Amino acid sequence: METEQVKPTESFTFTTRLRAGMEGGYERLHRAIPAELDAAMRAAGVLGWQIRRQGKTLTHAVTARDREQMNTILEQDPVNRAWQREVAPFIDADESASASTPAPATAPAGPGVLIWDLSWPTR
Repeated sequence: METEQVKPTESFTFTTRLRAGMEGGYERLHRAIPAELDAAMRAAGVLGWQIRRQGKTLTHAVTARDREQMNTILEQDPVNRAWQREVAPFIDADESASASTPAPATAPAGPGVLIWDLSWPTR
């Protein structure tokens, strides 16, 4: 009898920066994400995603079945692309995001206020 091997999940963190004065708008946008985006993220293998804000720094903690596959799928997904366009005005593209780093599955997203969690309701 063959046993199907299950690939371990991958947990990692990365940071992005908000434009000055955009904290409140970004948080309001993330009170609940669109249901279509939630479905796209889950279909891409996202198991968990939290965003914490400390000042203008956003720390994203992600758990996925396969990080590379998740990135490939989401980069091409029209729902995710539309979401990225919606979020772009809030993000300071001039301040580079940190390189993502592996994180233990039990590690918190980082310091700051939890402003979004994949487990929260959608809109």
